[in-house]
Amino acid sequence: MAIIECELTIKSPPAEVYKASQDYSVRYQWDPFPEKIELLGGATEAGIGVKTLVIAKSGLRMEVQFVQVDPPTTAAIIMTKGPAFIKSFGGSWVFKPLSQNSTKAKFRYSIKTKAWAIPPISEYIASLYFKKVVMARLIGLKTYCERHG
Repeated sequence: MAIIECELTIKSPPAEVYKASQDYSVRYQWDPFPEKIELLGGATEAGIGVKTLVIAKSGLRMEVQFVQVDPPTTAAIIMTKGPAFIKSFGGSWVFKPLSQNSTKAKFRYSIKTKAWAIPPISEYIASLYFKKVVMARLIGLKTYCERHG
């Protein structure tokens, strides 16, 4: 299993950083990864058990389910449906206050590829891809929050 962890300090209050991370009306302004994010089952906001369809700009499609939603500190998901080569995928976004106006944002993803995909090699390749994606997302969130917060 590959673990990808990246963190940045954002000069914005934790509640504002969390809000920007979960507010789909502003998500496309800062997040370079998704082409489309759709809450499923009539949900209007993230919550435990809520499923979400995520289509990446790369074409990667994944249905995820929120397993932890604890504003303003944590949101976590697991994959319920995804690409044929991914056996399991999970992610957490954690926002820790450093001061009243500063937040440490940590994104952590875990990915396990299917056996036929030669896991050590495919997980290494997946970790390189997702590390690049995670850093771009964190930088986008930081830029957005520091500009609007």
